[in-house]
Amino acid sequence: MLDPFKKVWKPAAWLVYLIIVFEIVYMISPFALYYYSTYGPSLNFLHNWPLTAWLSGFFLPHFAVTASGILNVLPKIGWSCIFTGLSLFLIAAGQIYYAKFTKRGAVAGGLYKAIRHPQYVAFAIMGLGLLLAWPRFTVLVMYVTMLFVYFLLAKKEEQECVKKYGDSYTVYQARTSMFIPGRIFEKLPALPLTGFKRGTVIFLLYLTVLMAAVSAAFGLRNYTITKLSTYYSTDSATIAVAAMESAELEETLQIALANSDVQNRLQAAMQGTHETYLNYLVPLDWYLPDLPLENIPAGIAGHHQPEDFNRDRYKILFTKARLRTDQPVSGADIIKNTVARVPAVVVKVDKSKSEVIGIETPPPHVRWGDIPTPLF
Repeated sequence: MLDPFKKVWKPAAWLVYLIIVFEIVYMISPFALYYYSTYGPSLNFLHNWPLTAWLSGFFLPHFAVTASGILNVLPKIGWSCIFTGLSLFLIAAGQIYYAKFTKRGAVAGGLYKAIRHPQYVAFAIMGLGLLLAWPRFTVLVMYVTMLFVYFLLAKKEEQECVKKYGDSYTVYQARTSMFIPGRIFEKLPALPLTGFKRGTVIFLLYLTVLMAAVSAAFGLRNYTITKLSTYYSTDSATIAVAAMESAELEETLQIALANSDVQNRLQAAMQGTHETYLNYLVPLDWYLPDLPLENIPAGIAGHHQPEDFNRDRYKILFTKARLRTDQPVSGADIIKNTVARVPAVVVKVDKSKSEVIGIETPPPHVRWGDIPTPLF
């Protein structure tokens, strides 16, 4: 393996730990870029431009429970991938640093007996897990980019290893797969090009894979929307974040809309203009930091979505939808074209009594401020 810190290598134990820290930073720098690019000013910059606002959106459900068991379990699979990838990385890193500390040369046993780059595979698994747990289009773009960067880094490292270890590493290459057991990558035809032409072909291949991945993600987003519990009117879309029948959703929504105080609050929010609304029907017992619904009580971190919630009491968040288009939209297109939400009013409903039990003003943002949060 390539040692980017050989100039500072010393036998002292404290320096070994220093090298470990710096090498981890080197190894995960593309991964860190892809992870942190989903937050902060850069995300808001993309979000404010109609042509790039889609990058801040989600293509899989994040807090809404859908009618698809597969979609509902994806976040759990994602976290399993994260912990699996982290475990594999630590094992592989342990092998590398043990070999360096004992000066045993190139590592060819353990995980490295199965594949030549288990650390990069571990990062790929972790990245896939993060993509499933936090499925933002920006994360997808950076994940595909990360895979290409790590492939190029792996090829560069192997060139260095051949120079350093000679025939022994060449023999190891011949008998060991690069990333996946079965020598799949070795069966791919090599590019008969060098220099600028080779770089151009690799870049075009990257763009092709990226476009295919983004197209597939849009397809998944459209499929996800069909599996949400929704109710549509001419100028609004309402998502029930807990799975429920359409008739029950409509009944609960109509109880809120029939209240005169709610009507007045919505009229005041419209300020005399026509608005399109994206609304959320949430069990009263649930707390979701991704929605500008309320101030989350102390002691509750993350999503609080108990399965044994009261199925008669709900809170409805009415938000004005900021659309990426000036053209009128309706139905599922409201969800697809919404890039931001402006909270208007929160209405609490007791369905069993057919009455409104509370009307509140929601906070202007979620707890993280104005960072774009998932729509479903």
